[in-house]
Amino acid sequence: MRLILPFILVAAAILAVSLSVDFDSVARWAAEQQRSFQNHMATAIRALRSGDAGAVAALLAAAGAYGFVHAVGPGHGKYLIGGVGLGTSVSATRLLGIALVSSLMQALWAIALVYGGFLLLEVSARQMTTLAEDILAPASYLAIAAVGLILVWRGGRALIRRNAPEPSHHHAEHDCGCHSHGPSPDQVARLASWREAAVLVASIAIRPCTGAIFLLVIAWQMDIRLAGAAAVVVMGMGTAALTSIVAVSSTAARGLTFASAGGRGMSLAVPALQIAAGAAIAWISMVTLSLSL
Repeated sequence: MRLILPFILVAAAILAVSLSVDFDSVARWAAEQQRSFQNHMATAIRALRSGDAGAVAALLAAAGAYGFVHAVGPGHGKYLIGGVGLGTSVSATRLLGIALVSSLMQALWAIALVYGGFLLLEVSARQMTTLAEDILAPASYLAIAAVGLILVWRGGRALIRRNAPEPSHHHAEHDCGCHSHGPSPDQVARLASWREAAVLVASIAIRPCTGAIFLLVIAWQMDIRLAGAAAVVVMGMGTAALTSIVAVSSTAARGLTFASAGGRGMSLAVPALQIAAGAAIAWISMVTLSLSL
């Protein structure tokens, strides 16, 4: 029963959120807002070309707002950030850093891809969009799904180790220095290294935002490339604002789950939550991949 309880708590929380949120309405709202801010960006670009002094500020503001509402829709690694926040013992501060860096790297990758492609490879705008949507987007979904499966594997391994019989000892527990008596929650679930953080960032950033590509193509064609690049960076900051909210919310939810498990239940709650979060990440990634094909 103790083994099942953490899974029940996680499933109940997910079900409660699913029932309380009308995701179709949220998606429609996000799409409408994206179109609105795209129009604002187009207006600002035209004003910038005509020499309007306030056009740069208007472009940056519209790009930042677009980045935020665009991140509400599919992609941008929200579920990866949220799943890692739930399923590992990474601190809120570090997860915020990952959310920020991944969004900025996504913006910088878009700039390098579009401007580099036009300058060095002389590709067309259509070819650039095809590369982003048909190759890089599926690669990102697969990479994120792989991270989810790794979380499942780690959580399952931790549960197996926890339930494995302890070897007999001929000396006092407090004197035992021969080996570890099972992993602690932090050892089981922490985001252990900067290399692992880099994998998370790369899996998100590999897919450039379609809105960023659209803006950069126009900026290149209208010869306002610096303003376009700056707007895409601000767009990334807007995306980071949304993913940061997800990061803080997921670590808070993890804390509540651990608090409800209490005491010895922590050694079950940590790997159970890790398995649930990893499975959700992998499932959402594969569903999103199938819809994009």
